[in-house]
Amino acid sequence: MPVPQTTSLGTRLGPLLNGGFFRPLARPTAAVYVDCAERLVEVADESGQVPHDEARLLIREVLAQHPDIQLDEDEGGQFRDLQQRAAQFFNKLLEVHWLEPRRVSLDENFVLIAPPLHRLLRMLRELAEDRPAELKDFAATLRSLCRDLLADGALEPNRLGPEEMRQTVKDLLDRAGRAGDQMHAVESLILQHETAQRTSGSARETLDRFLVEFHAGQHMVCYDALQEAGLLPRLAAARNVAQEALNDPFTKQRLAEGLAAHSQLDPVDAYAEAERWLLKLERLLAAIPKKQRLIDGRMADFSRLSDARYRYQTEMRGRKPEQVKAYLDAAAALHVGKSFSDLADEPGMQLLSPAVEAIWGRDALSPARSRRLPVDLSVATPPGDSDPEAAKDEIRRRNLNVLTPQRAAKFVERHLPAKGARVSTETLRVHVEDDLLDLLAVLAFDRGPSANGAHRTVRWRVHPVRADFGTEPARIPRDAEAGRLMERFTLERTH
Repeated sequence: MPVPQTTSLGTRLGPLLNGGFFRPLARPTAAVYVDCAERLVEVADESGQVPHDEARLLIREVLAQHPDIQLDEDEGGQFRDLQQRAAQFFNKLLEVHWLEPRRVSLDENFVLIAPPLHRLLRMLRELAEDRPAELKDFAATLRSLCRDLLADGALEPNRLGPEEMRQTVKDLLDRAGRAGDQMHAVESLILQHETAQRTSGSARETLDRFLVEFHAGQHMVCYDALQEAGLLPRLAAARNVAQEALNDPFTKQRLAEGLAAHSQLDPVDAYAEAERWLLKLERLLAAIPKKQRLIDGRMADFSRLSDARYRYQTEMRGRKPEQVKAYLDAAAALHVGKSFSDLADEPGMQLLSPAVEAIWGRDALSPARSRRLPVDLSVATPPGDSDPEAAKDEIRRRNLNVLTPQRAAKFVERHLPAKGARVSTETLRVHVEDDLLDLLAVLAFDRGPSANGAHRTVRWRVHPVRADFGTEPARIPRDAEAGRLMERFTLERTH
């Protein structure tokens, strides 16, 4: 996972964008650039360098493999000699910093493959390859995600150390991202079948692609895994575990400690990064069922397209329906008034089913559909003798018991008036029920709007004693607050 950055992605890519690194991909000759880069990477030595003369020879061979591509003048299009074109194209690769010159001596000239070019080629290969065989691992990926998240104490901060928590969440993120990529691959395969179906040449080809190829494709592996293996309910339960971890400040704190030690981050930045990791995990798990519903729509669209394509090829474009209709019209005019038994002896009327049974009466009617009873969607009216003031008192009483960031911030400002102040439940004493609810709100949130300023935000951090006695729960001290026992913790105001 990347370390939090203070600048945007576009700003960090500024040196590559200003140097024209991606410009070759937007030109009509992009295929030549990519093929040249791939050949040069293949022949480069362990240090990523290619002799100058060999690089130009490889570029010349690639240009010879693309005789129909028209080069611009700055790419050597004005030259007829292939050697001159290769030299001009070689200069363009140096200009966009795909290659870097390196002179060892007067007689030895090399070019280095730019490190970003390796990553660009890897990304282009992934875009060019469908890799349907990898979809077979989709069910195993989801099962492992559900198994690990639904295990006892999967993201329990008292069971996992900081580094172990970081590695666990990172592994879950990698697998959830891989499952999302596989779902995108399923959609891509369905779109490829749809594109091929639009260009089918005959009704036979349309039916074969719809009834055989489509339902035997690798994309059905992911679809069947979600539908038949019962993974959707388990995914919902796994997402609930991720949501609980996201709302648990102790889990975020333990993950932040691992991130701070691994990436040398400031504690505040590490906590924000830990929150971002857990939020991303929850969203990746939530995206899989949504993507499955989108794929359902894609499959329905493909079925409608196949039906429309088949009807067009058989009824609108084919001649066989017209021939059959003309034959039946002629037979009806020639044998008017005769029964099916009489037609069995007529020339050219060899009926496959001479015994015909007519259905009449109730049997000829379409069966009645069972309809749902109408649902009453009207708003219930309150009884006439209801007391509006009593209803307001009930609403007011319920609002008093709601845990909100506002009441948490008010409690922190009352007991910790300055930034950096700390208080422990050992010395803090809460006696009334309302103050106890304020304290619970402090445990549920880590920030809230200040009551002293409209645009100020109060932040705090909870330091539990449980972190020191996680393996020995009996040794955790407890303090009495409003007639209830609570595990000791220290509250610190950070902003």
